[in-house]
Amino acid sequence: MTDFAVGQRWLSENETELGLGIIQDVDYRLVTVYFPSNEDQRTYAKNNAPLCRVTFEAGDQIETIHGDILQVDSVQPLNDILVYMSKQTGNSTEIVPIPETQLSHHIELSKASDRLFSGQVDSVQWFELRYQAMLAKEQQERCEIHGLQGPRVDLIGHQLHIAAEVGNRHAPRVLLADEVGLGKTIEAGMIIHQQLLNHRAHRVLIIVPQHLVNQWFIEMIRRFNLHFSIFDQERVDSLTNLDDIAFEGEYDFEDIEIENPFLSEQLVLCSSDFFAQCDMKLLGQGEWDLLVIDEAHHLEWHPESPGEDYLRVEQLSRSIPGLLLLSATPEQLGQESHFARLKLLDPDRFHNLQSFIEEQQAYQPIAELVTELNDKAVWDDSLKAQIATHIDDLAISEENREDILKELLDRNGTGRVLYRNTRKNIKGFPQRKVFAHPLASCAEYQPDSSDSQEATVNQLLHPETQERNESWTQFDPRVEWLKDFLKSNLNEKILIICAHKDTAIALDLHCRFKLGINCCTFHEDMDIISRDRAAAHFADMEDGAQALFCSEIGSEGRNFQFSHKLVLMDLPANPDLLEQRIGRLDRIGQKQDIEIHVPYMQQSAQEVIFNWYHQGMNAFEKTNAAGNAIFKKTQSQLFAAIIDFTDQTKQQALIEQTQAVTSDINKALESGRDKLLELASYNETTANQLIERVAERDCLTPQKFLESCWDRYGIQFEDHSLKSYIIQPGDHMFIGMFPGLPEDGITATYDRQIALSRDDMQFLSWEHPMVTGAIELVLSEEKGNASVCILKNKAIKAGTLLMEVLYDIECVAPRYLQAQRFLPYKMFRVLTDIKGNNLADKVSHENLSKQCHKIPKNASRQALKSESKSFRKMLELAEKKAQQQADKTLDSVVEKMQHMQAEELNRLISLRKKNPNIREEEIKFVKSQTQILEKYLRNTYLKLQAIRVIVAV
Repeated sequence: MTDFAVGQRWLSENETELGLGIIQDVDYRLVTVYFPSNEDQRTYAKNNAPLCRVTFEAGDQIETIHGDILQVDSVQPLNDILVYMSKQTGNSTEIVPIPETQLSHHIELSKASDRLFSGQVDSVQWFELRYQAMLAKEQQERCEIHGLQGPRVDLIGHQLHIAAEVGNRHAPRVLLADEVGLGKTIEAGMIIHQQLLNHRAHRVLIIVPQHLVNQWFIEMIRRFNLHFSIFDQERVDSLTNLDDIAFEGEYDFEDIEIENPFLSEQLVLCSSDFFAQCDMKLLGQGEWDLLVIDEAHHLEWHPESPGEDYLRVEQLSRSIPGLLLLSATPEQLGQESHFARLKLLDPDRFHNLQSFIEEQQAYQPIAELVTELNDKAVWDDSLKAQIATHIDDLAISEENREDILKELLDRNGTGRVLYRNTRKNIKGFPQRKVFAHPLASCAEYQPDSSDSQEATVNQLLHPETQERNESWTQFDPRVEWLKDFLKSNLNEKILIICAHKDTAIALDLHCRFKLGINCCTFHEDMDIISRDRAAAHFADMEDGAQALFCSEIGSEGRNFQFSHKLVLMDLPANPDLLEQRIGRLDRIGQKQDIEIHVPYMQQSAQEVIFNWYHQGMNAFEKTNAAGNAIFKKTQSQLFAAIIDFTDQTKQQALIEQTQAVTSDINKALESGRDKLLELASYNETTANQLIERVAERDCLTPQKFLESCWDRYGIQFEDHSLKSYIIQPGDHMFIGMFPGLPEDGITATYDRQIALSRDDMQFLSWEHPMVTGAIELVLSEEKGNASVCILKNKAIKAGTLLMEVLYDIECVAPRYLQAQRFLPYKMFRVLTDIKGNNLADKVSHENLSKQCHKIPKNASRQALKSESKSFRKMLELAEKKAQQQADKTLDSVVEKMQHMQAEELNRLISLRKKNPNIREEEIKFVKSQTQILEKYLRNTYLKLQAIRVIVAV
């Protein structure tokens, strides 16, 4: 039992925010403590009071209730009260007695050393958790694939290659132009994920076509755990509405400054329609770090008359460091338009259209040179001479092969600015097979007369929309065919897509309740959770649905590679939508050939559009990158043939015209292939290495670390199914809210393949917000930064004292400098004995922890008090050892930074020789940035994070 005395100063271990308490009353069973800073009082049982005595030693600084700061010279006991014989700070020699009753009520013991020497120590489990959090943070920030493991995506080589190349750049400005189906959205998401995770970006703006807003919103959440806010005019108005502001008196409303609505969120997603009419001044002042534009080929540009949307993007991109443009066919609007997109990315590099055209024509010799120097292990004098004509600021030798390749691509091609992969170069795609199912026409369908050609076409292509209820399911021949098809494929997963949600709902109800088929539906009126459940029910290979009925939204943002049978109950007029539909199954990772089943009524508009797709452009069995361009050139003929679907002459003319247009466009796209670009876009060896590294990292799951966190913080978790778990807030949580854990809990897995097949489960990798949040939670609190334990090892003499000390360094610099590129988080561990020897290399933390055991708090405080001078000396020696390590690290970091900055400076100087528009100010900026970075890096200090005192017994 601890001896308490009135007037002593004690600290509550459970409520440190109460400040320094003073003992008011003590009896045989209870002790009463008053906390002046909060004017609060607590009464505890003497034998288990959660209190620790606060005492100071000679050399410590103390603060009085009057705010005076003094240094303790000696400590004298007086009737159970401590009197601190202190001096004024400075050169004063006058001794001032300060009884502990006169100490300031506000005390901060967050520093590990303060908590240790005041006896406020935690269990060895808390110290262990802190060590694991520091180790995890260091390993993540220094991992070569940091940012690539976390996304819920298949490990696909070309996607990982592009993400690794672009995501680690400072302010990347690139055009992602992979062919349809190769995953540009995933590549962009992986780049955004890396930029945010590595602190290279904090504010991101994504602009996409209106019909893709929902897809991007879902993809960012489901695959990358990025919660974007959708902005439209209604939301902006709600954030800037003066009617919601209370005013008193008279105001000149023109002088009222309203907060920029775009500053209210860090991650913003909006449609191109909204972007076309929003306030550009407000948007431009959004302090964005990264701008993403999908379907960038719609930004029209001509030298004399650039389009309004292009001018808006150009204006916005000037003030935003990073820019990602996405376009499957960047040249489909012509070479001028292609140049315009590159000009948005790098106006210094692509400054003149005529120069760009001439450079395009000169690509082939450069491509041959790059191929040769890449393939030859040894370069002869002739090859070196050729290289020297293009590179004049690097030593021409095989040792600089990587740098020379990078510079050749950067200076002579569109590599590093533009990435394009095609299915010809990427392996792993399945074959597509289309199965036509012509059915008898249906006399019950009689289209209404319409003033709009487009409305008439829609009625003819989707005749069931004429009906006011589900009665059409009783006579539509496609329904009877579907019944037979489902019953003949009972063991198959079948994805069924319709244009309209009412069609999908009607078919789902009919098949479930009238045919007894296990199926479910998926449409735009369902919330995200309901969609996830439907997708998960379909993905369940044992008890899940046989068929999933989707509206057109089913072709956006969801991939079902586990199925290989696709039924298209109707066909869209837009070829891009057809490609999106097929793309839900036609993905890398698909193990079987894809069967595309198309039931259609003969002698109807449905037959016309099927033949247009199949015979005209072969859109079912081959990917169709030029579909939108073909549609624009043949739209009038297509609509005329659909409306007059009995005219065979019109249909034949449509097919022939479509075949000719398809051939011409595909030839133009093929002739425009940039061989040099293909060399820069994909490196199979590098891609395979990335896949292996990510797969290895997947095996090192954060399960052990998370379960330790959950145990410490009172989170409940239990098995759900194989490698899957249910995580919920516990009844006695240590904190109010755990990072990434909603009130109703989550279901999660550490297995990538399970996460890919189960949309309702979260993928818990080291980069998941719950894991990164848990690391920051542990490191931001004082819990675990001071601990005492005993060591049981017969080989070590009883009474031996050891101290394990953890330090870190982290550069704090202005955000625009991106200092984390050069100095990520670093932990230093010192294990010192009483003589100051550093045993850290000889004794690992893991082996030491196995032999460490808990000690009662009273015993730990007695040990700290009796050996206080020894422990203070050991801590001082440990800091010197850690500082030596930190100095070496910082020297190498500065050297690395100077090298990388020199490379960027050389690039600008070299480009300036070709392009006089590069200003001297840009070169001066890089030089200045290097000097400022060096200053901040050299001013990075070692920080004490945790101490563990170890006493051998």
